[in-house]
Amino acid sequence: MDKAHILEKLAPLRDDVRRLGKCLGQVLINQEGKKFYNLVEWIRKTSIQLRRHPNAKLEARLIKKLKSLDLYELTQVIRAFTVYFQIVNLAEDKHRIRRKRAYETAGKMQPGSVEDIVERIKKQKIPFRELKKILPQLSIELVLTAHPTEAQRRSILEKITAMDRLLYDREYKILTPREIKEIDDEILRTMMLIWQTDELRHRKQTVLDEVDNGLFYLDKVLFKVLPAALQRFYEQLGQIYGRDVGFHPSLRFGSWIGGDRDANPNVTHDVTREAVRRQKDIVLRKYIKAAGRLMEEFSQSVHLAGASSELLESIEADSRKLPLFAKAWLEKSQNEPYRKKWSFIQRKLINTLRINASKAERRTAPDETIEAFYEKPADFRADVQIILKSLHANNSDYFLPHVKRLTAALDVFGFSFVKLDIRDNRESLESAVSEILHKTGLLKAPWNTLPEEGKTALLRKLIRKAPHGAVEKASLSEKTREMLATFETIRDIRADVDPHAIEDYILSMTQSSSDVLAALWLAQETKAQGLMMVPLFETIEDLKNCKWIMASLYTDPVYRRHLKKLGLRQEVMLGYSDSNKDGGFLTSNWSLYCAQKDLTEVSRAHGIKLKIFHGRGGAIGRGGGPVNKAILAQPRDTVDGQIKITEQGEVISSKYSNKIMAERNMELVLSAVLHATLIEPSPSPKHGEWEAVMQELSDIAYHAYRNLVYETEGFRDYFAQSTPIGIVSRLNIGSRPAKRGQSDRIEDLRAIPWVFSWTQSRQTLPGWYGFGSAFNAFVNAKPHALARLKEMYEEWPFFRVVVDLLEMSTQKADMRIARHYAALAEDQVLGQGFFNQIVREFEATTKAILSITGEKEVLDTSGVLQHSIRLRNPYVDPLSYAQVILMERLREKSAPPREQEELERALFLSINGIAQGLRNTG
Repeated sequence: MDKAHILEKLAPLRDDVRRLGKCLGQVLINQEGKKFYNLVEWIRKTSIQLRRHPNAKLEARLIKKLKSLDLYELTQVIRAFTVYFQIVNLAEDKHRIRRKRAYETAGKMQPGSVEDIVERIKKQKIPFRELKKILPQLSIELVLTAHPTEAQRRSILEKITAMDRLLYDREYKILTPREIKEIDDEILRTMMLIWQTDELRHRKQTVLDEVDNGLFYLDKVLFKVLPAALQRFYEQLGQIYGRDVGFHPSLRFGSWIGGDRDANPNVTHDVTREAVRRQKDIVLRKYIKAAGRLMEEFSQSVHLAGASSELLESIEADSRKLPLFAKAWLEKSQNEPYRKKWSFIQRKLINTLRINASKAERRTAPDETIEAFYEKPADFRADVQIILKSLHANNSDYFLPHVKRLTAALDVFGFSFVKLDIRDNRESLESAVSEILHKTGLLKAPWNTLPEEGKTALLRKLIRKAPHGAVEKASLSEKTREMLATFETIRDIRADVDPHAIEDYILSMTQSSSDVLAALWLAQETKAQGLMMVPLFETIEDLKNCKWIMASLYTDPVYRRHLKKLGLRQEVMLGYSDSNKDGGFLTSNWSLYCAQKDLTEVSRAHGIKLKIFHGRGGAIGRGGGPVNKAILAQPRDTVDGQIKITEQGEVISSKYSNKIMAERNMELVLSAVLHATLIEPSPSPKHGEWEAVMQELSDIAYHAYRNLVYETEGFRDYFAQSTPIGIVSRLNIGSRPAKRGQSDRIEDLRAIPWVFSWTQSRQTLPGWYGFGSAFNAFVNAKPHALARLKEMYEEWPFFRVVVDLLEMSTQKADMRIARHYAALAEDQVLGQGFFNQIVREFEATTKAILSITGEKEVLDTSGVLQHSIRLRNPYVDPLSYAQVILMERLREKSAPPREQEELERALFLSINGIAQGLRNTG
């Protein structure tokens, strides 16, 4: 696509940015004065000039100007550029909506849309019988996590959402000039409120804060959008086959928020119980509101519309179960059976909500004033089904869609809203099992001294005989008691709320089959039966060994019996973040690819239906990037209609804060999974050769990365001093600690702050390091090597996605800016040495990408993305300069405590601003 066409395509976006930028200018003048506005404008124009024509003297002048500002002025400058990025992000999201609407208005199928995938299924000529068999087995899960990469407060998010609605109305409603002015005035007021609202949280987020943040998207957007998108898909599918294909909750959302206790002491069993209660509270309120709307709408008279005997009998039954309520309604809607039935449905939902609320107050005795309620979602659905059948029998099919919207939501969300996963780590589990075995006398020798065969043999015996009676909890440590209480809470939630409320127990850093059997034993001991045990393989070594571990489990008689109860299904999670931190970008991606092939092969050999859970983050270094392209790049036959993916950090707000954006993202995922399952072409005969090349490249890249990060003395210090990791670890953007334990080793640092800090310093090292070395070694050693890599890029989706992600990551890096961070190293010689090595690898990687893609400049074939990044960079640069200045001032430690606190606050703001500017940073 030529640049002129790109500019024409982006013209409405540029108009929006100019209008909103002008609005921001008015806010700055009104709030901070004309002098401050002129300062921001000078900084902005100078940064743009520097990007167009790099000039050391001009850069020094800009930095000198920023250094001359007092702390208040510098903080306000940071805030100004941060708000700018908030409105640019909003404008870009709105432009994506504009593009989607343009396709629909023109009657064209947007790639990845519901219409597009239905048309592709039609062209594939899949027999109806085969489709009917496949669709009920389709299972896509998008799991919201509370990983601390969303830097914005909810107060800011709500105001941005309000501004989004105003912009939408301004463009798509037919307005008078007066109405347009009113909207513009409201946009200005909202932006003024954003400027006057503190961007930072003044306390550490609690887990329940994170639960409420996740529920914000579920409540405001996903409850309505997800069932509607699925209904549209199945209706269109039915149209092309001319037969009803039914409705299946093929795509669901899940959550880790309130269940992810991996090295997070703040996630307790009480927190998990409260998270599920809040989820149920919100979804019940949605059903109550929907029932109320239908009650108002369904005013049909029995004399004019008719009603089935089943409906009338159910109303009589409800009257007996709800005598007080029935008495109050005795004179109302006597001849309006549908309205009356909806009133009883709503009352039972309200009673269900009241019982759920009583659990928060720890009331065990039932409230005597509560009459009938719904014990399970199936009871609610049965009531609604009576209405559907009566409407159909009485020539009122026109009203069925109104009711089916509710049943679709119920099928997707149930009473738990979303399924909550529980996650813990192998070390915590091992410690608890060891202590229980010792204190109960079930094992005399220390647990960790047993060989693997001894552990599995003992666990087999224990599982067969479980439960062993009450464990004397008082004699156990607090951590072990909490572990047992977690399993007991899972048991209670599955019994009291919904068996589907919690189904999966994920075990981080799984290294052996005994780890999984140990989790199964504790579940059996606490009668938390029916849980899926999900091993999580995260390091490069564990990814290599995962097939042997799973083969051991599949052939274990006790575990096999457990799998039979689950319908011979197994879920396995793969960690993108920690594998990248362990082995670097290329090796991580290749190891994950190979692990998927291995797991699929071993599962099929043992008759197991496998679902792979992809633990992807927002940043490229943590598995980020376009998820639909990533799905299409998976090894052949590894998706098979089953996939689970995490949605983390700021990715959640960018994808799901707007209904149209949410619908588009869900369409892309659904389309990609269906394509991989039903349409994927046969593999190329060159696949074996390509995979051999990838293995060779991976081996070289792995050694280059490991040599720098783990094997070179002083690199940990360089990382600590040349990035804002110290301040990132203290930023109140999540409830979870930044490290596992107290160690300062890179191995014990969580992948999120690791990647986040490199991105902040504009080095983005986890997203590309090692590829340049691998490319050069491979190309220099073999004739026609470059031609082979070009062939792989053109014909192999996996390799194309890898190179495209490298492009994105290198474009967000900037070594001109990064050198200022490198200069913060206390040992300048050592720091410069590391930085020079990073620059050489960066340049080699960039040249490698251009050689493979044939582009003149990185991202030439992705013109819109290239344009966006280039427009953003001049506005990110002042934030980076300011951050370096603040890090220097903070390290001086000569300021009084109050000023130190303000310095930290300004640094926090700069982190927020850079995250907004670069997007997908976490």
